Amino acid sequence: MNKKLFLIAPAFFVLGCSETTTEESTSTTSTKVEVAPEPVEVEKNTDEEIEAYLTEKGWEGVRHESGMYVVTDNLGKGDARPTLNDQVTIFYKGYYLNGEQFDGTTDAPATFALTQLIQGWQIGIPLFGKGGKGKLVIPSDLAYGPDDYMDIPGGSTLMFEIELVDWIAGPAQ
Repeated sequence: MNKKLFLIAPAFFVLGCSETTTEESTSTTSTKVEVAPEPVEVEKNTDEEIEAYLTEKGWEGVRHESGMYVVTDNLGKGDARPTLNDQVTIFYKGYYLNGEQFDGTTDAPATFALTQLIQGWQIGIPLFGKGGKGKLVIPSDLAYGPDDYMDIPGGSTLMFEIELVDWIAGPAQ
């Protein structure tokens, strides 16, 4: 009988330890999930790099007070401009500065509430009138910031070709 107890006691000890280990493991896992990741430092393109990009393309851009650059191909018709409260209808193509296109319209324009778009578009699109065309070179802090957004790497400076087809006035504020 002592031999049986001697063989059974270690089995209970192992089972007891494994339950404790499982609890600790579960506790550790949930703690890891709750810890926020360290912010990643992203190097922003400098004004000099953006200006070099514009020069390379042969474009004359104007630096907006926000820090983005606007290349105007056509201001558009009249003096009327969309406001932040409006819905804009545009054709657009989005590019990384290496020339790779990551987004855009094809056959039909897209309509967006301007308030739902990145800050660079909120600033840049109202610079054009109906039918206006141009390019917006938008630093990451006015685009998607330091974090990845879908396939766009965090910290990306982006270039958009924009054609403002029209807009619908939103509610006055």
